[in-house]
Amino acid sequence: MILALLFAASAAPALATEPHGGGSSHESSSSEAQAPASRQERLTSADSYVPVPTLSAGVIQRQFNNGTIVVDMGLDIPDADLRRRALLNAPRLRDSLRTALATYASTYYREHTAPDPTTMTRLMQQSIDRLLGAQGARVLLVNIIFQRGQRPSG
Repeated sequence: MILALLFAASAAPALATEPHGGGSSHESSSSEAQAPASRQERLTSADSYVPVPTLSAGVIQRQFNNGTIVVDMGLDIPDADLRRRALLNAPRLRDSLRTALATYASTYYREHTAPDPTTMTRLMQQSIDRLLGAQGARVLLVNIIFQRGQRPSG
């Protein structure tokens, strides 16, 4: 009896999400529209917004790990052709942004100060413009976090 209940309970969600489960196609698309959005997708509903996964870079100075800079961001690309090029080059785009953040963390960031969003944005913007071969994609920083590292004792 218990085995039958467990089987029925596990089969119910599969039947509910099946597109041909007896409901109309309108009902199916309605349930898909109500699926919870990821954190990046909730930032804006603009078609020109291209979310970028969270990026991080270690702050290494004088052979010590002083911490990590973590950045949530996205790109605003109003031009559809340029946006398509950015989406097709997404892995290269992420690599370029990570490199720019690592350059900021190792070269521009100064210990015991807050990260400078202006310098960080400039470096990332230059890397995106260089990668896409044109201007028109704007870097939008959403969140910058500095996580202090552990200094070795003695």
